[in-house]
Amino acid sequence: MRMKFPFRTISPALLSLSMVYAAAGCAGHNDEFIMAEAPDYQESQMWYTADAETVPETGRAPADVFYILPTCVWDWTDSLGRTCHFADVRNPEHIAALMPSNELADDIFGEYADFYSPYYRQITLDSWTSDEIAEERFPYAMEDVYRAFDYYMEHWNDGRPFFLAGFSQGAKCVVELLKSLDEDEYSRLIAAYVIGYKVTEMDMRNPNIRPAQSADDTGVTVCYNSVESVASISPGLAASEFCINPLNWSCGPEPASVQDTVTVSVDTDAHVLIVQGLDSGKYYHPSLAGLFEKGNYHLLELTLYQDSLRENIRTRTVAFLED
Repeated sequence: MRMKFPFRTISPALLSLSMVYAAAGCAGHNDEFIMAEAPDYQESQMWYTADAETVPETGRAPADVFYILPTCVWDWTDSLGRTCHFADVRNPEHIAALMPSNELADDIFGEYADFYSPYYRQITLDSWTSDEIAEERFPYAMEDVYRAFDYYMEHWNDGRPFFLAGFSQGAKCVVELLKSLDEDEYSRLIAAYVIGYKVTEMDMRNPNIRPAQSADDTGVTVCYNSVESVASISPGLAASEFCINPLNWSCGPEPASVQDTVTVSVDTDAHVLIVQGLDSGKYYHPSLAGLFEKGNYHLLELTLYQDSLRENIRTRTVAFLED
């Protein structure tokens, strides 16, 4: 059994009570964080690839990617008028909101690897209004991710090399999964992508977390956040203890170009990516102003670097298999 998230776990009694209330939508009183029915990862509908024929039981590519979705759902109200702070994995509207993120990630990470992405009861966008609120709710979402990863390992991994990848809330999940890997699992980890989130000094006390230094080192963690300037850093997502440029795979300040007119470089003090050449107003979303101010490029963390990330899956896989 995987080591549980250290902050807090759901008791069996709480899980049982949540299932009693699940039929009503959001389960129970939100102060207790009683949620909708837990995902059953034996059900193909609980995975992005929704039918058993397209979820490979044995690998076809040289490696797998276990991907964890970012936050895509707002607080919502159930049929009894109760506010819910966690996604409902059986709500078609929530799945529809998550689908574009899964499709993009599959396009990037799934071209050279078998792609697995579970649906989980992620905390909502409203939950990120403060670190305290997010940290109180997040362990409940993480419980689903642990169970999904255990199911993947038991039924689909079959001893194969794999990547962990996640964006935003999903990247936070990757950090915790990294800490939970046993010796055998870690020996098969090609790399972990912590995209749009942070790796703290305390996180780095875990020996499974080693900063990536190049395009082809293995057993390492890739981490970055993108901003116009350090003034645009989102406190909840940064600053990290390390950062790598996903265009030239350097941890140094030398810039790299994308889309001809855009340059990206690492601020080696703040450990973020400085992106120059974009119109920050074009990528500013007032509905997310409480989370990302103008000049924060959080929503571009995959799309801006997608070609380089896609190729990096192949590069690191080759390096791992040749080692």
